[in-house]
Amino acid sequence: MEKDFRYYFQHPYARLFVSYFIIFCNFLIFAEDPVSHSHTESEIPVVGNVFSFVATKYPPEWTWCLVKVVLWLFAIFIGLEFGKHLIHHCLLRNIFRLKMFREEQGSWMIMFLTVIIFVYIFSLVYNAFLISSYPNPEPYTITGMMGITNVNFMKAAACGTWLGDFVTAWMVTDMMLQDNLYVDWAKPARTFWRSHDRIRIFIFWAGSSIMTALVVTLIVSDWITWDRLNKDFVATTELSRAFLASFILVMDLFIVMQDWDFPHFVCDLDIKLPGMHVASFKYRMFQKKVV
Repeated sequence: MEKDFRYYFQHPYARLFVSYFIIFCNFLIFAEDPVSHSHTESEIPVVGNVFSFVATKYPPEWTWCLVKVVLWLFAIFIGLEFGKHLIHHCLLRNIFRLKMFREEQGSWMIMFLTVIIFVYIFSLVYNAFLISSYPNPEPYTITGMMGITNVNFMKAAACGTWLGDFVTAWMVTDMMLQDNLYVDWAKPARTFWRSHDRIRIFIFWAGSSIMTALVVTLIVSDWITWDRLNKDFVATTELSRAFLASFILVMDLFIVMQDWDFPHFVCDLDIKLPGMHVASFKYRMFQKKVV
């Protein structure tokens, strides 16, 4: 390989550093953000509407509960179909012909985003029904208010962030140790990792389970208090936290761009899926058979 900028940018050491450093940055902004310790009601535009539409603010009458459930279930179905067939298949795959969206690649991500949009739209439709027909609609009107406190929402967000960041970092670690593209790095570790498939799979899943259980327990229980540990050694302001959040976004983009298959994501390397013994996996349920 030519040792240019891309060689060093996508080097295993660089990929490992970015994937693990972003975990530290996310926990730092979680610990330093005053919202994480606020007991006021959490308000998030769009996402808050989706959450309260699905999980909270149900009227006491079973008929209105049924209307609400039917509407968000229908919104999910429409969002899945719209995202897969119109956005992914028709627009991104057939019209724009983007290789990263070939066949079924990337369809789940598109479907997730379109589901959020359609559930939000149907929450507005539900509000229209509620205001026009319900005698006291204000307590049950869907808004960005989520019905939970900021401290509880931030704990849930921190757990989700940990799952996303750690699983990403752990997957990168597994794939880097299977790597044979950069032949000069961590030879003993890579040799052991590639020649002991069962141990690799066991370490991946056992490490993921133990670390996730430990970190989620620490987040939920408040056993570790950041203010007591920090003692103003790392003091932040709104401006510095804004820069930190922007830095985290850039690091997330780096993780995608450091992928050896970027930007087309057409993989021809002999690397097995993280925690599995196969290089690819296809979910064939509901797929039409062509004779």
